[in-house]
Amino acid sequence: MSRDFRGYSVSTLSVALLCGAFLVLPVAFLCVYAFNPTQYFTLPITGLSLRWFHSFFENDRFLQAFGVSMKLGLIIIPIVLAISLPAAYALVRGRFPGRDFLNAVIMSPLVIPGVVTGIAFLIFLNKAGMGSGFTPLLIGMTCFTMPYAVRALVANMHGLRPELEEAALNLGAGKWSVFWYVILPQLRPGMLAGSIFVFVEAVDNFSVAVFLSSTNSTPLPVEAYSYIRDYDDPTIAAMSLLLMLISTGLMLLASRYVGLNRMFQVE
Repeated sequence: MSRDFRGYSVSTLSVALLCGAFLVLPVAFLCVYAFNPTQYFTLPITGLSLRWFHSFFENDRFLQAFGVSMKLGLIIIPIVLAISLPAAYALVRGRFPGRDFLNAVIMSPLVIPGVVTGIAFLIFLNKAGMGSGFTPLLIGMTCFTMPYAVRALVANMHGLRPELEEAALNLGAGKWSVFWYVILPQLRPGMLAGSIFVFVEAVDNFSVAVFLSSTNSTPLPVEAYSYIRDYDDPTIAAMSLLLMLISTGLMLLASRYVGLNRMFQVE
């Protein structure tokens, strides 16, 4: 047995492998199902086909929903980062009454079920006279995804080198110059990680988006749910594979230019 697994019993390793297979096999099946040449999955597999990818791109409703999701994700990223940067800085460097309470409020969307959050936003925005549509989606998803960016930035900020800031202050730099030229460049891994988490969650979220979407502003997950209620074919599997490829591409891009070890490093 490999030295890395020394100290673990065979039963522990078996359970770990079974849990890993339980998580991976559905994704593997989805990838195979997306290339299924027929409407229903059969064994043995008779061949591979791009038929359902064509079906996805030929569906105007899917293309419109895909555009809404992409637009939503790209607009949310700078908004969330602009709010999360000072929030993370205050949570890490600030010493003020109520800091723990503020942290709990910011992180609350991570522990509150998405359905509860979606219903709460629906009621609040209806009372505010906004109803449903792209702007309510933007507001709801901004609040829902902000904790992901804050967590990434807080983790990154704990690993900053304070001696660089002290050196800049000793050389006469102001606090704003220190933040802009010393702190902010060191936060690039956290900003990139937070942007990826926010984008993926904004594009992929269903539990909040289903309550805030409208006929003209329906994101892709909500449109996919409407489709599978009426049709039973691998088009949704093809769509899911495309979303997985986008997420994988973003992670590879982050690994290429920043490094995954720096993105998730907490010192």
